Amino acid sequence: MITKRSCGKSYSSAQFVKFGLTSEALRSYVELITAEVEDYIKRTPIFKGQSGKFDVPTTMAQVTIFTASRSLQGKEVRQKFDASFADLYHDLDMGFVPINFKLSRAPLPHNRRRDAAHKKMVEVYTEIIRARREGKVEKDSEDMIWNLMASTYKNGTPLPDEEIACIMIALLMAGQHSSSSTISWIILRLASRPDITEELLQEQRNVLGDDLPAIRHEDLAKLKLHAQVVKETLRLHAPIHSIMRKVKSTLQIQSDGKVFTIPTSHDLLASPGVTATCEEHFPNAEMWEPHRWDGENDAPEDGGEQIDYGYGMVSKGTNSPYLPFGAGRHRCIGEQFAYVQLQTILANMVRVFKFRNLDGSANVVGTDYSSLFSQPMRPAVVEWERREKH
Repeated sequence: MITKRSCGKSYSSAQFVKFGLTSEALRSYVELITAEVEDYIKRTPIFKGQSGKFDVPTTMAQVTIFTASRSLQGKEVRQKFDASFADLYHDLDMGFVPINFKLSRAPLPHNRRRDAAHKKMVEVYTEIIRARREGKVEKDSEDMIWNLMASTYKNGTPLPDEEIACIMIALLMAGQHSSSSTISWIILRLASRPDITEELLQEQRNVLGDDLPAIRHEDLAKLKLHAQVVKETLRLHAPIHSIMRKVKSTLQIQSDGKVFTIPTSHDLLASPGVTATCEEHFPNAEMWEPHRWDGENDAPEDGGEQIDYGYGMVSKGTNSPYLPFGAGRHRCIGEQFAYVQLQTILANMVRVFKFRNLDGSANVVGTDYSSLFSQPMRPAVVEWERREKH
């Protein structure tokens, strides 16, 4: 989620960020994401030759940060990840530890490094914005920086460059862990089910043609199984294992014949992974089976009443057992981008590679819950084999 407080000033950042998540912007992102995936495969040593093995979480973390930075934030930011940004991002990333959930300002070494990295990144983003305002950079995509530079508050005041920089840092961090862990789980699951990988490639051929042209935004909606692979992976491996809400009005909850009164001094915590693995809602709930979503009546959708909270139509989701992006007004604003990013990466990867477990089994590594995000446990290494050139 994007923070509503950045650089000490409060505002509805979601209202600003939404302009970078329009259908037009998402359409242009598919081409940029594809180019990044193809370039990564060509230049990364682990993918040289016809076969090999790779550490899935490490590799997919790089793929997601490269694709997100290029599409959402522009060419200049993407280039920084091949230079100065990598170490700064790492120090900033180390702020995502459990103790910081309650003691984010504790005078700990990793927090000092985090704060120093934040200060430096603000400076770098501000320089990029200044260069754009001075006309030194030609606009070549509908990235978020351009959109924020053209945004104003309700009274007509433009966003200060420093605030734009802070929003971009929040945006960079907001989806990286969730997208990175999700695409990692997808690859690990495909390694355990090579048959699904082949079905995905065949679906592309059936829908797009045997020559497999470049993926376009409008193609994603036609690739049903690709979407179901993402959806099923999110069901079993929700990247955010806990969602908290502050009680604003006294609530009464009935459970097992008892009535509990929840006062406004309390917080509520929901765990999407509980209902998502409940046999009542999902038969054979522990099984990863993308085809469970084939029929409308085979499993509960995350659909229902549609509503626009200011960043596109989404389902309220409040009555659904499937909540990988939360529900209600605070549902994740990056949901649509996440599906675009994950499906595009997936579609391009299965065109080039076959995946399998090192021991040839159908096993999948366990989940590491030691951080704020649900990550695959280490080691998480799979074998890859390059397909014949299509």
